[in-house]
Amino acid sequence: MMKLFKPTLGKKIFLLLLVSFCFVNILNVFLDFDREKSHAYENLENSYMQVLANQLQVDYSDHYNQLDTSFFKTVNRTLNQKNQMDYPNVLVLDQDFQMVYNQHEQIVPYLCLSKSSKQDEKTYYQFTCTFQLSALDQVARKELEETLQKKFTGDTFEVQIASQKYDQIKNESTSMVNNDLSYLAIDDYVFFDQRKDDESIEKLNFASYESSQIYMGTDKIHPRNNEIGYHELNYQEIRDNVLKSLKESLPTMTTESFSLQNLFEEDGTLYNVVCLPLIKKDAQINEDNEYDVHNIGGYLVYYNYDYHAMDRIMDNVILFKIPTYGVSFVFIIVLCLLLSYMFTKRIKKISKSTLAIANNQFDIHLDEKSKDELGLLSHNINNMSQQLSQTMKQLHNEIEHVKKLESVRKEFIANFTHEIKTPLGIINGYIELIEVVEDEKKKKEYLNAIEEEVKRIDELVKAMLNLSRLESGHVELNIQSIDLEDLLSSVIDSFAPLLEKKNIHIRIGGEFENIQADIFELQMVLMNFISNAIKHTNQNGYIYITYQHPVLNIENEGEHLTKEQKETIWDTYVSSDREGTGLGLAICKTILDLHEFGYNVMNTDKGVQFQINFNTSR
Repeated sequence: MMKLFKPTLGKKIFLLLLVSFCFVNILNVFLDFDREKSHAYENLENSYMQVLANQLQVDYSDHYNQLDTSFFKTVNRTLNQKNQMDYPNVLVLDQDFQMVYNQHEQIVPYLCLSKSSKQDEKTYYQFTCTFQLSALDQVARKELEETLQKKFTGDTFEVQIASQKYDQIKNESTSMVNNDLSYLAIDDYVFFDQRKDDESIEKLNFASYESSQIYMGTDKIHPRNNEIGYHELNYQEIRDNVLKSLKESLPTMTTESFSLQNLFEEDGTLYNVVCLPLIKKDAQINEDNEYDVHNIGGYLVYYNYDYHAMDRIMDNVILFKIPTYGVSFVFIIVLCLLLSYMFTKRIKKISKSTLAIANNQFDIHLDEKSKDELGLLSHNINNMSQQLSQTMKQLHNEIEHVKKLESVRKEFIANFTHEIKTPLGIINGYIELIEVVEDEKKKKEYLNAIEEEVKRIDELVKAMLNLSRLESGHVELNIQSIDLEDLLSSVIDSFAPLLEKKNIHIRIGGEFENIQADIFELQMVLMNFISNAIKHTNQNGYIYITYQHPVLNIENEGEHLTKEQKETIWDTYVSSDREGTGLGLAICKTILDLHEFGYNVMNTDKGVQFQINFNTSR
């Protein structure tokens, strides 16, 4: 259960998308509601009634100074001059905003009946008819309204009617036929009876649970579809709402503005109310080009309304779209799950890869095809993995190198101890012999041998100090331009006695050039290489020194190096005899590394060749 409510990234993405969808749909409902409401207000506009109202306003200004019966007749005549306008909603108010004329009181009320009945299993019989109630006075009309409203709250009731055209309506299923009722009774209560001899009474049964409708009013409209029961427009309430809005806004209307329009909603009904001031015939305009208040004889008001429009709008915006919202909700849930899965799948893979990298597994490669933030993250993780892998390898190599250095250090101490121990032992032996021998010649030979061993120890100590100095990393090279050929000549000249003793010939070839190096250190390298070559060249042999930019080759005739010798030749205390210290080539290696020069040793057809690759980029 706790795992279900764990706030994972996938659930957060899902909730974010779902909340966004709900917010968008709620916003869409509000926008649809506002659009439907604006459209309903637009439908309440009546351009033809505006023309008639302006005509009445002009008629009053031309012929009247007060509101009287003759003006009201003019209103009736004007409103009924066209068939296009059936029963307009018109009021006339006096100067005190009191109603003095109501068009509804001039209109004959009517009764609309709608009845459905089943003739057989497949056929339904339905008729809708409208009857005028010219014989109904105001008191009887009110009583009829109250009776219908009470009856339709029960189960069933019977309506008895008589009309000359009822048979035609019933047989032809004619709707909206204007005809006076001559007889009307509900549950044997007779409202009026003006039948002729040939008219029969028809009985209609209505029930609140059937598709039956009774509508009574003064607007010739059918009852709304899908509505069951008695429909009564409370004109008194509607008129009161109109008058209330006018009384709130009329005091703010100036005589300069010749109309006032109110759009408002009250109890779910939308209203469009237009009020025109009726200017008296003899009215005078003041200096501000306005009429004084006493020049207004009254107000002509026409209005239109959409009864319970808000209920219809809510049905259109929400109720009728519930299936659409349901389908879209299911769709968005599936889409949110899919998107959250797509995001979290890649993130989980990245998490798994980083965990593997933490466990020193660097062979995992993330997909970098996508160009989004996750693709960039995958690219960076891949780079990090490669760098960590290289760093780990370098660290491993350095650790191995440290171990090797430690092994070399131990070997160096052992070799140095051995190298020192041997001449010291020889010296000690000769000293003992000198003490017992009496022959002066022998003593002189022993002293010469002791001197040679002392020189060897001195060379060994100097070489070791020189190597230690170079390997310390604190050597400052004095880089300068050096004539390589002159330097080689001076080094070769220093070995002239030894070359003459072994009858070794040196051949030099190539076009030498100046190089950038420390002359003292480079001289030490050349002396070690040439000394090593002389030592391993046989009697009457040859040494070849050639230069081909930027490589210097020193090759001697003699035996080849074994594989093991080539691998250890640059290490300390490696010597095939006791003629050297075993540190010469190790010193050469360190000097060349300091200069960042390349170096190598290889077997050739003639013997062994040492190479120096000068870095001429200095």
